[in-house]
Amino acid sequence: MNTNQTPKKKPGRPRITTENNITREQILKTAAHLFMAYGYEKISMEQVAEASDVTKASVYYYFKNKATLFTVSVSSMFQRITKQTEKLLQNSNGLKHRLYEVTLDHLKRPHIDFETLLQEATSSLTEGHIHEIREAEKEVHKALEGIFKQAIESGEIIATSPLLLTHAFSTVTMIGNKKEVISELGGVEQTAQALVDLFWVGIGPR
Repeated sequence: MNTNQTPKKKPGRPRITTENNITREQILKTAAHLFMAYGYEKISMEQVAEASDVTKASVYYYFKNKATLFTVSVSSMFQRITKQTEKLLQNSNGLKHRLYEVTLDHLKRPHIDFETLLQEATSSLTEGHIHEIREAEKEVHKALEGIFKQAIESGEIIATSPLLLTHAFSTVTMIGNKKEVISELGGVEQTAQALVDLFWVGIGPR
């Protein structure tokens, strides 16, 4: 028996590399885009693989099923939105202009109504999945709530509940999910401005 022979390694998962991380992120971003554009039921793991330019096996390597892929991709999307929202809200312009930038950024991303999307996916998700998604979504709201609180304290806007302002603003900007509204108002820039103006001054007489 040759005692100098190198023992064979047991098979296992490949070590994580930069290339692995890039592939995983590519799948996550592509999946989030597809889910937000077309809904949960219409998108398959195979479609995500094809759009990501990877094999179906690669998608299953990172995510064991569609419910997991949906949860992680949507949560990651909210994390990216939070970072972008925080960046847009921390510039030196007035609050109204910053809200316009946030709204414009929101309108440029193709998506359906998120609550409708989540309701469609709920039967396939566990309570843990839903909790993970909701926690990621809350971070976006926290970014908005913080900037409204600062504006109230500085006297830039009226004193009211920052939480109420956050949800009111989010609700107003959701109108932009409808393509016909964007088209009728003349594009995303004009729609963003119209929505922020409506939120900022309301519908009372000038």
